[in-house]
Amino acid sequence: MTIEIWVLGGFVLGLVFGLAKPEYGCVLLPSIPVTMFAYIWWWQSQNPDALTSTSALDFLFGPLWPTLGVIGGWFTGVLLYRLLRRRT
Repeated sequence: MTIEIWVLGGFVLGLVFGLAKPEYGCVLLPSIPVTMFAYIWWWQSQNPDALTSTSALDFLFGPLWPTLGVIGGWFTGVLLYRLLRRRT
């Protein structure tokens, strides 16, 4: 998967968190990096022949992109939630 897909997926997930119930965003947002750590650990366990000397950096940069997307999506969702709520 590319960085753009991770950011876009995180953005969509953050948008859902922000639109559904903004108060739960602070509880749900930390689940994204934890899930990414688990995914990276699982992938590296399943593909030991594909590991390189820089594979440990996946644990640093892997969660970064979806987390940035989630934060941006959450702020956008909260903004839309408040704008839509103000009009009704």
